[in-house]
Amino acid sequence: MENQMSEKESLELINQMINSAKNNLQKGMGNVFLLWGYLVAGISLVIFILLLVLPQPMNYNAYILWCLMAIGGPVHVRLIRKMEQQQMVRTYVDRIMSFLWIGFAVSIVLVILGIIASSFLVLPSVTETSHEFLRWFQWIFVTPFMLSMYGFALFISGKAYGYKPLVTGGIICWAASTLLLISIHHPQTLAIQQIILSVSAFCGFVLPGHLLNKKEKSHV
Repeated sequence: MENQMSEKESLELINQMINSAKNNLQKGMGNVFLLWGYLVAGISLVIFILLLVLPQPMNYNAYILWCLMAIGGPVHVRLIRKMEQQQMVRTYVDRIMSFLWIGFAVSIVLVILGIIASSFLVLPSVTETSHEFLRWFQWIFVTPFMLSMYGFALFISGKAYGYKPLVTGGIICWAASTLLLISIHHPQTLAIQQIILSVSAFCGFVLPGHLLNKKEKSHV
């Protein structure tokens, strides 16, 4: 009888943790998704336009705009601190998910900084226009990589919190990454990548963010 009671108590504790995690996701997390969703969608859209408007090889410099992602750092920290003040209970799921997104952010930043460095430092002697693309060809693989990472983080978060829009957003990002890898030899692949990244960021971050905020207001 005691064993049965302990099993019931364990199940109740697990359910409470899951419910607390879902509640914590609902409170304020929508603004975090909106921050990064609009930032990624906006930057990729501007790069898309510049790739089409500016002449080669000058248009490759548009990728430097990804450095603007650093703007979201201080805003992200402020939003997270506000969320932590509002959270009554910080669950194990919350801690694991925070580490997941930290690892995600570090991976993205390291890849971007590494590629920027290689574009300017590794091949500084490449100055001829006909070979200028050699300094920028690695950017072809950045967008599929980013979308694959987005898909991974969104899918895991959606499953952990039981929030289907994040799972759907993750699947969309994975599909977009696969599509870009298949079409990587298209003449306009760089521009295509940016517009698809913008749409994927909107579907994976912006829409779930607005839905979370709407859900939060409905529970007030």
